[in-house]
Amino acid sequence: MDAEQKLELLADDARFESCDSFTPRKRKGKQTGPGITTTQGANGKPMALFRLLQSNSCEWDCPYCPLRRSNDIERATLEPEELSTLFMQRHEQGAVQGLFLSSAVAGGVRPAMGRMLDTVELLRVRYQYTGYVHLKLMPGARADEVERAAKLADRVSINLEAPNGDRMKQISPERGWSTVLEPMAYARDQQEAGELTSGQATQFVVGASGESDREIFDATTRMYREFKLRRVYFNAFRPQAGTPMAEHAATPFVRQQRLQEADWLLRHYGFKADELPFESGDNLPLQIDPKFAWALHHPEIFPIEVQTADREMLLRVPGIGPISVERILAMRRSAKFRELDHLRKLGVVVDKARHFLTLDGRFFGNDTTQVVARLRAKPIVEQLSLW
Repeated sequence: MDAEQKLELLADDARFESCDSFTPRKRKGKQTGPGITTTQGANGKPMALFRLLQSNSCEWDCPYCPLRRSNDIERATLEPEELSTLFMQRHEQGAVQGLFLSSAVAGGVRPAMGRMLDTVELLRVRYQYTGYVHLKLMPGARADEVERAAKLADRVSINLEAPNGDRMKQISPERGWSTVLEPMAYARDQQEAGELTSGQATQFVVGASGESDREIFDATTRMYREFKLRRVYFNAFRPQAGTPMAEHAATPFVRQQRLQEADWLLRHYGFKADELPFESGDNLPLQIDPKFAWALHHPEIFPIEVQTADREMLLRVPGIGPISVERILAMRRSAKFRELDHLRKLGVVVDKARHFLTLDGRFFGNDTTQVVARLRAKPIVEQLSLW
Protein backbone atom coordinates (compact mmCIF):
# COMPACT_ATOMS: atom_id res chain seq x y z
CA MET A 1 0.00 0.00 0.00
CA ASP A 2 1.55 3.32 -1.04
CA ALA A 3 1.24 6.57 0.91
CA GLU A 4 -1.75 7.86 -1.08
CA GLN A 5 -3.66 4.61 -0.52
CA LYS A 6 -2.87 4.76 3.19
CA LEU A 7 -4.10 8.35 3.24
CA GLU A 8 -7.45 7.42 1.73
CA LEU A 9 -7.99 4.73 4.36
CA LEU A 10 -6.82 6.82 7.31
CA ALA A 11 -8.75 9.91 6.27
CA ASP A 12 -11.96 7.87 6.14
CA ASP A 13 -11.35 6.42 9.61
CA ALA A 14 -10.76 9.92 11.03
CA ARG A 15 -14.50 10.62 10.71
CA PHE A 16 -14.88 9.34 14.28
CA GLU A 17 -13.05 12.41 15.60
CA SER A 18 -15.13 15.55 16.21
CA CYS A 19 -13.01 18.03 18.21
CA ASP A 20 -13.37 20.73 15.59
CA SER A 21 -16.47 22.10 13.85
CA PHE A 22 -16.24 20.13 10.63
CA THR A 23 -18.47 20.51 7.58
CA PRO A 24 -17.99 19.02 4.11
CA ARG A 25 -15.65 21.14 2.01
CA LYS A 26 -17.13 22.28 -1.32
CA ARG A 27 -15.00 23.91 -3.99
CA LYS A 28 -16.21 24.71 -7.48
CA GLY A 29 -14.56 22.69 -10.20
CA LYS A 30 -12.25 20.77 -7.84
CA GLN A 31 -12.19 17.44 -6.09
CA THR A 32 -11.39 18.09 -2.46
CA GLY A 33 -9.46 14.85 -1.97
CA PRO A 34 -9.40 12.55 1.06
CA GLY A 35 -8.95 14.13 4.44
CA ILE A 36 -9.88 17.70 3.51
CA THR A 37 -12.61 19.19 5.71
CA THR A 38 -13.54 22.68 6.80
CA THR A 39 -13.64 24.26 10.24
CA GLN A 40 -14.00 27.79 11.48
CA GLY A 41 -10.66 29.52 11.94
CA ALA A 42 -9.72 31.88 14.77
CA ASN A 43 -10.76 34.83 12.59
CA GLY A 44 -14.23 33.34 12.06
CA LYS A 45 -13.55 32.47 8.43
CA PRO A 46 -13.63 28.92 6.99
CA MET A 47 -10.33 27.06 7.13
CA ALA A 48 -9.57 23.87 5.20
CA LEU A 49 -8.01 21.23 7.45
CA PHE A 50 -6.15 18.08 6.55
CA ARG A 51 -7.78 15.63 8.97
CA LEU A 52 -6.60 12.06 9.31
CA LEU A 53 -5.32 9.35 11.59
CA GLN A 54 -1.62 8.59 11.60
CA SER A 55 -2.54 4.95 12.17
CA ASN A 56 -5.73 2.90 12.51
CA SER A 57 -3.92 -0.06 14.09
CA CYS A 58 -4.98 -0.21 17.73
CA GLU A 59 -3.76 -2.10 20.78
CA TRP A 60 -7.05 -1.59 22.59
CA ASP A 61 -10.35 -3.46 22.25
CA CYS A 62 -13.00 -0.85 23.10
CA PRO A 63 -16.41 -2.43 22.42
CA TYR A 64 -17.88 0.63 20.67
CA CYS A 65 -14.95 1.37 18.36
CA PRO A 66 -14.64 -0.01 14.81
CA LEU A 67 -10.84 0.28 15.02
CA ARG A 68 -10.65 -2.11 17.99
CA ARG A 69 -7.94 -4.75 17.71
CA SER A 70 -10.46 -7.62 17.40
CA ASN A 71 -11.99 -6.20 14.23
CA ASP A 72 -10.79 -7.70 10.97
CA ILE A 73 -10.27 -4.49 9.00
CA GLU A 74 -7.60 -3.14 6.69
CA ARG A 75 -4.83 -1.46 8.70
CA ALA A 76 -2.31 1.19 7.79
CA THR A 77 0.22 3.51 9.41
CA LEU A 78 1.82 6.61 7.92
CA GLU A 79 5.36 7.27 9.06
CA PRO A 80 6.28 10.88 9.94
CA GLU A 81 8.15 11.39 6.65
CA GLU A 82 5.20 10.14 4.61
CA LEU A 83 2.56 12.14 6.42
CA SER A 84 4.52 15.41 6.49
CA THR A 85 5.18 15.08 2.74
CA LEU A 86 1.49 14.43 1.99
CA PHE A 87 0.47 17.44 4.04
CA MET A 88 3.01 19.85 2.56
CA GLN A 89 2.07 18.86 -0.99
CA ARG A 90 -1.51 19.90 -0.31
CA HIS A 91 -0.55 22.96 1.67
CA GLU A 92 1.68 24.25 -1.14
CA GLN A 93 -1.17 23.68 -3.60
CA GLY A 94 -3.42 25.83 -1.40
CA ALA A 95 -5.81 22.93 -0.74
CA VAL A 96 -5.37 23.01 3.07
CA GLN A 97 -4.43 25.61 5.65
CA GLY A 98 -4.16 23.45 8.75
CA LEU A 99 -3.68 19.95 10.15
CA PHE A 100 -5.86 17.87 12.51
CA LEU A 101 -3.85 14.80 13.49
CA SER A 102 -4.97 11.87 15.60
CA SER A 103 -4.09 8.19 15.85
CA ALA A 104 -5.19 4.85 17.16
CA VAL A 105 -2.96 3.35 19.85
CA ALA A 106 -0.56 1.76 17.36
CA GLY A 107 2.16 -0.24 19.06
CA GLY A 108 1.34 1.29 22.44
CA VAL A 109 0.87 4.80 23.78
CA ARG A 110 4.55 5.84 23.62
CA PRO A 111 5.17 4.87 19.96
CA ALA A 112 1.81 6.32 18.83
CA MET A 113 2.40 9.61 20.64
CA GLY A 114 6.00 9.81 19.43
CA ARG A 115 5.00 9.22 15.81
CA MET A 116 2.56 12.15 15.85
CA LEU A 117 5.00 14.46 17.62
CA ASP A 118 7.76 13.61 15.16
CA THR A 119 5.41 14.40 12.26
CA VAL A 120 4.52 17.84 13.55
CA GLU A 121 8.15 18.59 14.40
CA LEU A 122 9.14 17.75 10.83
CA LEU A 123 6.54 20.23 9.60
CA ARG A 124 7.68 22.97 11.95
CA VAL A 125 11.45 22.51 11.59
CA ARG A 126 12.23 21.04 8.19
CA TYR A 127 9.38 22.62 6.24
CA GLN A 128 9.10 25.79 8.33
CA TYR A 129 5.34 25.38 8.42
CA THR A 130 3.80 27.99 10.75
CA GLY A 131 0.07 27.31 10.26
CA TYR A 132 -2.58 25.73 12.46
CA VAL A 133 -2.08 22.28 14.02
CA HIS A 134 -4.58 20.45 16.22
CA LEU A 135 -2.93 17.42 17.82
CA LYS A 136 -4.73 14.67 19.69
CA LEU A 137 -3.09 13.43 22.88
CA MET A 138 -2.96 9.75 23.77
CA PRO A 139 -4.55 8.67 27.07
CA GLY A 140 -1.62 8.27 29.43
CA ALA A 141 0.54 10.87 27.68
CA ARG A 142 3.41 11.95 29.94
CA ALA A 143 4.15 15.49 31.05
CA ASP A 144 7.18 15.76 28.73
CA GLU A 145 5.11 14.59 25.75
CA VAL A 146 2.38 17.12 26.47
CA GLU A 147 4.98 19.86 26.87
CA ARG A 148 6.46 18.96 23.49
CA ALA A 149 2.96 18.86 21.95
CA ALA A 150 2.18 22.30 23.38
CA LYS A 151 5.27 23.80 21.78
CA LEU A 152 4.43 22.29 18.40
CA ALA A 153 0.61 22.55 18.19
CA ASP A 154 -1.93 25.36 18.46
CA ARG A 155 -4.55 23.15 20.07
CA VAL A 156 -4.47 19.75 21.76
CA SER A 157 -7.35 17.52 22.77
CA ILE A 158 -7.89 14.20 24.46
CA ASN A 159 -11.17 12.32 24.26
CA LEU A 160 -13.05 11.71 27.49
CA GLU A 161 -15.76 9.73 25.61
CA ALA A 162 -17.62 9.09 28.91
CA PRO A 163 -18.49 11.43 31.81
CA ASN A 164 -16.82 9.48 34.65
CA GLY A 165 -14.64 6.51 35.41
CA ASP A 166 -17.47 4.02 35.91
CA ARG A 167 -19.01 4.91 32.56
CA MET A 168 -15.62 4.78 30.86
CA LYS A 169 -15.07 1.19 32.03
CA GLN A 170 -18.13 0.16 30.04
CA ILE A 171 -16.83 1.43 26.70
CA SER A 172 -13.05 1.64 27.14
CA PRO A 173 -11.96 -0.82 29.83
CA GLU A 174 -8.26 -0.67 28.94
CA ARG A 175 -7.79 2.96 29.90
CA GLY A 176 -8.38 4.44 33.31
CA TRP A 177 -10.04 7.75 34.13
CA SER A 178 -6.73 9.16 35.40
CA THR A 179 -5.01 8.42 32.08
CA VAL A 180 -7.25 11.10 30.53
CA LEU A 181 -7.34 13.64 33.35
CA GLU A 182 -3.57 13.75 33.89
CA PRO A 183 -2.72 14.81 30.31
CA MET A 184 -5.51 17.41 30.56
CA ALA A 185 -3.85 18.83 33.66
CA TYR A 186 -0.47 18.92 31.90
CA ALA A 187 -2.08 20.74 28.95
CA ARG A 188 -3.74 23.24 31.29
CA ASP A 189 -0.33 23.99 32.83
CA GLN A 190 1.16 24.55 29.39
CA GLN A 191 -1.71 26.83 28.44
CA GLU A 192 -1.19 28.87 31.61
CA ALA A 193 2.50 29.11 30.72
CA GLY A 194 1.61 30.81 27.44
CA GLU A 195 1.56 27.84 25.07
CA LEU A 196 -1.45 26.43 23.16
CA THR A 197 -2.93 29.61 21.71
CA SER A 198 -6.12 27.72 20.78
CA GLY A 199 -6.33 25.85 24.09
CA GLN A 200 -7.51 22.29 24.58
CA ALA A 201 -10.74 20.45 23.87
CA THR A 202 -12.41 17.09 24.46
CA GLN A 203 -15.36 15.05 23.19
CA PHE A 204 -18.02 12.69 24.55
CA VAL A 205 -19.51 9.75 22.66
CA VAL A 206 -23.10 10.48 23.66
CA GLY A 207 -25.24 7.49 24.57
CA ALA A 208 -22.58 4.80 24.33
CA SER A 209 -22.39 4.13 28.07
CA GLY A 210 -26.00 4.81 29.06
CA GLU A 211 -25.12 8.09 30.74
CA SER A 212 -27.60 10.90 31.36
CA ASP A 213 -27.28 14.45 30.10
CA ARG A 214 -26.87 15.61 33.69
CA GLU A 215 -23.85 13.32 34.10
CA ILE A 216 -22.36 14.78 30.93
CA PHE A 217 -22.81 18.34 32.17
CA ASP A 218 -21.44 17.54 35.61
CA ALA A 219 -18.30 16.42 33.79
CA THR A 220 -18.40 19.31 31.33
CA THR A 221 -18.58 21.88 34.13
CA ARG A 222 -15.62 20.26 35.82
CA MET A 223 -13.61 20.24 32.61
CA TYR A 224 -14.16 23.95 32.05
CA ARG A 225 -13.46 24.82 35.69
CA GLU A 226 -10.47 22.61 36.50
CA PHE A 227 -8.78 22.16 33.13
CA LYS A 228 -9.64 25.44 31.40
CA LEU A 229 -10.96 23.67 28.31
CA ARG A 230 -11.73 25.88 25.36
CA ARG A 231 -14.48 23.61 24.03
CA VAL A 232 -16.34 20.37 24.67
CA TYR A 233 -17.75 18.44 21.68
CA PHE A 234 -20.57 15.91 21.64
CA ASN A 235 -20.66 13.05 19.17
CA ALA A 236 -23.86 10.95 18.93
CA PHE A 237 -23.06 7.25 19.25
CA ARG A 238 -23.54 5.26 16.05
CA PRO A 239 -23.29 1.44 16.29
CA GLN A 240 -20.55 0.00 14.11
CA ALA A 241 -20.51 -3.38 12.39
CA GLY A 242 -18.12 -5.93 13.83
CA THR A 243 -18.22 -4.54 17.37
CA PRO A 244 -19.94 -5.93 20.50
CA MET A 245 -22.17 -2.83 20.45
CA ALA A 246 -23.32 -3.31 16.85
CA GLU A 247 -26.91 -3.92 18.02
CA HIS A 248 -26.87 -1.06 20.50
CA ALA A 249 -29.46 1.66 19.74
CA ALA A 250 -28.08 4.69 17.94
CA THR A 251 -28.24 8.00 19.78
CA PRO A 252 -30.60 10.48 18.07
CA PHE A 253 -28.68 13.34 16.50
CA VAL A 254 -31.15 15.73 18.11
CA ARG A 255 -29.73 14.74 21.51
CA GLN A 256 -26.28 15.76 20.30
CA GLN A 257 -27.77 19.06 19.13
CA ARG A 258 -29.45 19.73 22.48
CA LEU A 259 -26.19 19.10 24.31
CA GLN A 260 -24.37 21.48 21.99
CA GLU A 261 -27.06 24.13 22.56
CA ALA A 262 -26.86 23.69 26.33
CA ASP A 263 -23.07 23.93 26.23
CA TRP A 264 -23.44 27.18 24.27
CA LEU A 265 -25.65 28.51 27.08
CA LEU A 266 -22.90 27.74 29.60
CA ARG A 267 -20.16 29.35 27.55
CA HIS A 268 -21.89 32.39 26.05
CA TYR A 269 -25.11 33.14 27.94
CA GLY A 270 -24.10 33.03 31.58
CA PHE A 271 -26.08 29.90 32.46
CA LYS A 272 -24.92 27.47 35.16
CA ALA A 273 -25.14 23.71 34.76
CA ASP A 274 -27.73 23.45 37.57
CA GLU A 275 -30.02 25.82 35.62
CA LEU A 276 -30.31 23.51 32.63
CA PRO A 277 -33.89 22.20 32.24
CA PHE A 278 -33.33 18.49 32.84
CA GLU A 279 -36.45 16.33 32.69
CA SER A 280 -37.17 12.80 33.89
CA GLY A 281 -34.14 10.58 33.62
CA ASP A 282 -31.93 13.67 34.01
CA ASN A 283 -31.98 14.35 30.28
CA LEU A 284 -32.68 17.51 28.32
CA PRO A 285 -35.98 17.69 26.39
CA LEU A 286 -35.62 16.71 22.76
CA GLN A 287 -38.65 18.56 21.38
CA ILE A 288 -37.63 21.99 22.71
CA ASP A 289 -34.24 23.66 22.80
CA PRO A 290 -32.86 24.13 26.34
CA LYS A 291 -33.07 27.92 26.40
CA PHE A 292 -36.74 27.82 25.38
CA ALA A 293 -37.39 25.08 27.94
CA TRP A 294 -35.70 27.11 30.70
CA ALA A 295 -37.81 30.15 29.87
CA LEU A 296 -41.01 28.07 29.99
CA HIS A 297 -40.03 26.85 33.47
CA HIS A 298 -39.80 30.43 34.75
CA PRO A 299 -43.15 32.17 34.10
CA GLU A 300 -42.49 34.37 37.13
CA ILE A 301 -39.74 36.16 35.18
CA PHE A 302 -41.45 36.76 31.84
CA PRO A 303 -42.46 38.73 29.93
CA ILE A 304 -39.71 41.36 30.27
CA GLU A 305 -39.73 44.81 28.71
CA VAL A 306 -37.21 45.19 25.88
CA GLN A 307 -36.82 48.91 26.55
CA THR A 308 -35.66 48.51 30.17
CA ALA A 309 -34.38 44.95 30.73
CA ASP A 310 -30.67 44.61 31.47
CA ARG A 311 -28.23 42.68 29.30
CA GLU A 312 -28.34 39.53 31.46
CA MET A 313 -32.13 39.27 31.26
CA LEU A 314 -32.24 39.99 27.53
CA LEU A 315 -29.81 37.10 27.01
CA ARG A 316 -32.29 34.83 28.78
CA VAL A 317 -34.99 35.48 26.16
CA PRO A 318 -35.27 32.66 23.58
CA GLY A 319 -34.40 33.94 20.13
CA ILE A 320 -32.05 36.68 21.36
CA GLY A 321 -28.30 36.06 21.17
CA PRO A 322 -25.24 38.05 22.27
CA ILE A 323 -24.96 40.02 19.02
CA SER A 324 -28.67 40.91 19.02
CA VAL A 325 -28.46 42.01 22.65
CA GLU A 326 -25.67 44.44 21.89
CA ARG A 327 -27.66 45.86 18.98
CA ILE A 328 -30.75 46.27 21.17
CA LEU A 329 -28.79 48.03 23.91
CA ALA A 330 -27.24 50.39 21.37
CA MET A 331 -30.49 51.17 19.53
CA ARG A 332 -32.72 51.75 22.53
CA ARG A 333 -30.63 54.73 23.65
CA SER A 334 -32.16 56.72 20.83
CA ALA A 335 -35.32 54.85 19.80
CA LYS A 336 -38.25 52.90 21.23
CA PHE A 337 -39.06 49.36 20.17
CA ARG A 338 -42.76 49.13 19.34
CA GLU A 339 -43.03 46.48 16.60
CA LEU A 340 -41.64 42.97 16.14
CA ASP A 341 -40.05 44.04 12.87
CA HIS A 342 -37.82 46.40 14.85
CA LEU A 343 -36.33 43.36 16.59
CA ARG A 344 -36.32 41.19 13.48
CA LYS A 345 -34.06 43.69 11.73
CA LEU A 346 -31.55 43.32 14.58
CA GLY A 347 -31.31 39.54 14.10
CA VAL A 348 -33.81 38.46 16.77
CA VAL A 349 -35.76 35.26 16.10
CA VAL A 350 -39.09 36.91 16.84
CA ASP A 351 -41.19 33.73 16.50
CA LYS A 352 -39.48 32.60 19.71
CA ALA A 353 -38.83 35.88 21.47
CA ARG A 354 -42.34 37.35 21.19
CA HIS A 355 -43.70 34.96 23.84
CA PHE A 356 -41.30 36.30 26.49
CA LEU A 357 -41.14 40.06 26.11
CA THR A 358 -43.09 43.26 25.70
CA LEU A 359 -42.36 46.18 23.40
CA ASP A 360 -43.25 49.53 24.93
CA GLY A 361 -45.72 47.66 27.14
CA ARG A 362 -47.35 45.63 24.34
CA PHE A 363 -47.31 41.81 24.36
CA PHE A 364 -47.26 40.04 20.97
CA GLY A 365 -46.98 36.43 22.15
CA ASN A 366 -49.29 33.54 22.98
CA ASP A 367 -50.03 31.66 26.17
CA THR A 368 -46.82 29.61 26.63
CA THR A 369 -48.75 26.51 27.73
CA GLN A 370 -50.33 26.46 24.28
CA VAL A 371 -46.93 27.02 22.64
CA VAL A 372 -45.26 24.12 24.41
CA ALA A 373 -48.23 21.81 23.75
CA ARG A 374 -47.97 22.56 20.03
CA LEU A 375 -44.23 21.93 20.05
CA ARG A 376 -44.44 18.65 21.92
CA ALA A 377 -47.17 17.42 19.58
CA LYS A 378 -45.00 17.79 16.50
CA PRO A 379 -42.47 15.19 15.30
CA ILE A 380 -38.97 16.13 16.39
CA VAL A 381 -37.64 16.63 12.86
CA GLU A 382 -40.49 18.98 11.93
CA GLN A 383 -40.16 20.85 15.23
CA LEU A 384 -36.45 21.43 14.65
CA SER A 385 -37.14 22.96 11.26
CA LEU A 386 -39.62 25.40 12.82
CA TRP A 387 -37.64 26.37 15.89
